[in-house]
Amino acid sequence: MARLTLRYPANELARMTELFFPEERRHEFTAEPWDGVSFRHYRDPKIVCLEHYRPENTPILREIGRRPAA
Repeated sequence: MARLTLRYPANELARMTELFFPEERRHEFTAEPWDGVSFRHYRDPKIVCLEHYRPENTPILREIGRRPAA
């Protein structure tokens, strides 16, 4: 964990935490499990979502290679 950096700036993380319901309350809104892609968070500060972090020195946007038209 020492070589991980936050994926979201603090203000963006706080805003998304306000907009999205916590995982502890997911059952109140939907029967669907977490899709593994969308934003999630927990009310308990002892639970850390690893998807909020990324490895150090990893660009946020990776350049996608393009092939020439055939």
